[in-house]
Amino acid sequence: MPQFQPDQVTFGDLAGYGMWDVGHAREHLQFVTTLAGLTPPILIPNFDLLSLLTAGQYRRSMVQSHAVSHTLLRAALGITGTDLSAVNLDDANDLANWMGYHRDEHAVIRQALGMI
Repeated sequence: MPQFQPDQVTFGDLAGYGMWDVGHAREHLQFVTTLAGLTPPILIPNFDLLSLLTAGQYRRSMVQSHAVSHTLLRAALGITGTDLSAVNLDDANDLANWMGYHRDEHAVIRQALGMI
């Protein structure tokens, strides 16, 4: 069951960014713990993604860590996806597009993990 709404955030809404960050980080934690609970376990790092949209000057670094996380999830699950590091979160159109393909990838990950 999804723990957050990965496509629902309004550009420039800092409170909304914070809500999105928390839900998004929780879902990534759920992905990591579900993989770790498999037999045999699949262990990938649990990246600190609690401030992806709200990291200020560190946001670019957070975007990179997030992209690595998705690369590891894809490899573990045998799925494909878009380069999630190719985004300018300060551009409204870029953020909206990124939210769309990010949302779709989370849906594929949930389905692969049986979280539907």
